[in-house]
Amino acid sequence: MAKYKGIEVKDGVRQLLPHMPLIEEYREMLQSLQAVWDNLNLLGQLSGTTAEIGQTREAFASLTGELLNNLAEQTLAKREQEMKARSQVVIDILVRNLFERTADIGFLSTDEAIRRFAGDPGEPWTLQQRFREYVRKYSVYEDVVLLDCGGRILARLAPDGANPVIHDAWVHQAVTTTAPYVEAYVHSGLFPERPRSLIYAYRIKSERGETLAVLALCFRFADEMQRIFRGLTTADDPGVMVLLDAGGCVIASSDPWQVPIGAELGVAAGALQRLRFAGRSYLAYASDTKGYQGYRGPGWRGLVLMPVDQAFDIHDDDPLDIPEPALLASVMSGGRAFSAELRAIPEQAEAIQRDLSRAVWNGTVRQGTASLAVNSAFSKILLREISRVGMSMREVFSRSIGNLQSTVLSSLLADSRFFAALAIDIMDRNLYERANDCRWWALDATIRQLLAEPAAKNRRGGLEQVIGYINSLYTVYDNILVFDNAGEVLAASNPAAAGMVGQRLAEPWVEACLGLGDSQSYAVSEFVPSGLYGDRPTYVYLAAVRAPDDARVVGGIAIVFDSAPQFAAMLNDALPHEADGSPVHGSFALFVDDQARVIAASDDRYRPGAQLALAPELLHPTADGCARLIALDGQVMAVGASPSGGYREFKGSDDAYRNAVTALVFIPLGAYDANARPAEPAGEVAMRRSGGSGEVAIREIATFHLGAHWLGLPVAAVIEAIELHGATSLANAPRQVYGAMIYRNETLPIYNLHAALGLPEPGEGSSVRQQVVVVRGDDGKAFGILVDRLGEIMEVPESDIDDLSNIYVGIASVLASVVKTPPGSGQPMLVLLSVASMSEQLRGSGLAAAVDA
Repeated sequence: MAKYKGIEVKDGVRQLLPHMPLIEEYREMLQSLQAVWDNLNLLGQLSGTTAEIGQTREAFASLTGELLNNLAEQTLAKREQEMKARSQVVIDILVRNLFERTADIGFLSTDEAIRRFAGDPGEPWTLQQRFREYVRKYSVYEDVVLLDCGGRILARLAPDGANPVIHDAWVHQAVTTTAPYVEAYVHSGLFPERPRSLIYAYRIKSERGETLAVLALCFRFADEMQRIFRGLTTADDPGVMVLLDAGGCVIASSDPWQVPIGAELGVAAGALQRLRFAGRSYLAYASDTKGYQGYRGPGWRGLVLMPVDQAFDIHDDDPLDIPEPALLASVMSGGRAFSAELRAIPEQAEAIQRDLSRAVWNGTVRQGTASLAVNSAFSKILLREISRVGMSMREVFSRSIGNLQSTVLSSLLADSRFFAALAIDIMDRNLYERANDCRWWALDATIRQLLAEPAAKNRRGGLEQVIGYINSLYTVYDNILVFDNAGEVLAASNPAAAGMVGQRLAEPWVEACLGLGDSQSYAVSEFVPSGLYGDRPTYVYLAAVRAPDDARVVGGIAIVFDSAPQFAAMLNDALPHEADGSPVHGSFALFVDDQARVIAASDDRYRPGAQLALAPELLHPTADGCARLIALDGQVMAVGASPSGGYREFKGSDDAYRNAVTALVFIPLGAYDANARPAEPAGEVAMRRSGGSGEVAIREIATFHLGAHWLGLPVAAVIEAIELHGATSLANAPRQVYGAMIYRNETLPIYNLHAALGLPEPGEGSSVRQQVVVVRGDDGKAFGILVDRLGEIMEVPESDIDDLSNIYVGIASVLASVVKTPPGSGQPMLVLLSVASMSEQLRGSGLAAAVDA
């Protein structure tokens, strides 16, 4: 622990507190109020009227430190979680993208047109046209290059007029490697003006297995990183996202003016750290990739840097909009959102305020029976001022506790929205590749030739050899079909679907596919059950196959997306995780369409096709997404929603395909109790004169509350109020007897007003903490009255009190009189109790003997 401006704080937040303006504001307000209270308490002790207040003051001071510590820790934890999530996504989204590139180079290196040119190089323009078609579909590449084994450029997508010999090491590696691809991020002769380029390469082999050339795909690395950074950047975000290579060197930066490319940052992964760079202090969080299908990328690391002096002024004081009180109250009562320590803080604050209210209430009661009128008047004023300062402290505590709760919950809501955005981004990027694949494979020379020649020898075998090889590289497909202009299946890549060959497809997308106008167009089925996928729902992506001379459409290719495991993997990757790496228990994620039908779910309770009943803003969120607290299946859930926005050209302005999909991520926060309510404030104890003016006879009334009912007793009959501790029930006692407890070494019977007046008692788990008002009976013996909370000390003119003894009889005779309220005042009715009636009931039915025993 360390001292910070007079408050004990934890070492982990001590250096950060000066940069947390909201917490500084609370600290200053509380310490200012405590100083005023100290002065009032000193005056009270000199007059002998506030003996009970000092202990309450110490409890407030202790809780102040605990509250500010927790608020600081949760504020820091919120930032850490945001930074951790973003750093993880920076690297994992990139690795997913690069995984697709490893498959692309493997397939394209077997392209027949490229192989023919490598064996017999001619004019490069024909091959350049093919490269151009490829990049029109796979726009993640900026260049495609074919080189001979010595590094001389044979053909290039964008020739610059020169054909230099490329001496990069990856050229030789592509010729000799035993791996299925070469991945190189290096300074390359292909782009001599750049520090480094990301290149995927592999050798081109003849049909006899001879190495003919090397093919290179040049990835738009800088462009892709800026797309990733933009998708993760929020408005007025002072943070910087960077990508580090294996040596800790910055290779991409969202703000190169703050952290330039080439800077060296030695940051370990997996923990929040303090880092000083270029004369500025940062919080830093770095993440290694979780990998994708065994691929872990080039060994890079995502890093988020947040300037310490701006890290905690990002709307931390925004109120959290939770329209249903039961949701917040349920979350506060248990679950994962709040630890036992955090849940205890509002309870401790309420207990301290209750103690203060009781101390002031008792002090005011005692002054009501004081013999020295001058001292009594001074003491009452002093107690009133102490009460007001205590209420001001309570208001600051209430605001800071509310902010603490908002910080925790807004962090969880932000998480749910962030993970939903991640899920839909993964989906859009994945399906972008599917739209590319079907169009490119429709341009395969072998497929085009065999579809154009119905009488070709071993037509089916030739087709299945090509699509079978494709499917072995692209395992996200359950099947790939080739069909003719009549819709008859000519070949299937999945041996289990061999029986489909020769069958005619009746799906409506066959006609849509055969009617596509050019090589850039594609078609997609609705997400519905398909016989091509075992009557399970999936997407089928299609492209028209044209004859080698492009004169006519000769058939189509249909790729059947393996939606069940692929969507499940996407959704599982987007779930929140515990510190040990396991998904948060009870969390789940969904993809839904614009009709609120489930497309896919990580939870088996939600089957594809099922209809969801959720708020419209969750099912149809804005482009920025949204997050809400809801009750679902007996749980309070933080739900984040994010709509599909497409990726690059996919679903872009030039793409005719539209498919509204929303990702939803649900995080359980605790059991839902529809009857749960936040704790009621203890209230202010004050002296108030009711009606009348001038010299009139008054009666001092000590008031208290039972639920919504306002009751009171003459101050002269009240001894004090105490906490309800250690009460025991009495055998065979009447229902209006709650039990008994030890008070000043004697047994104190407790009268149960709830039972006597037929009022419901606070249930188990209620926020009400009952107290006992100790009353002096008409026989001089003390007894207690069970109350929900204390009220004001009233000065009531005798003329405003009307007797009720002629109205109520029997057990209700405990109601003695009522205080009149001015018409139209809106004040509740104050009912006074009969001490004599309650005392008599406690003496009856052998109760005294039971108590004495």
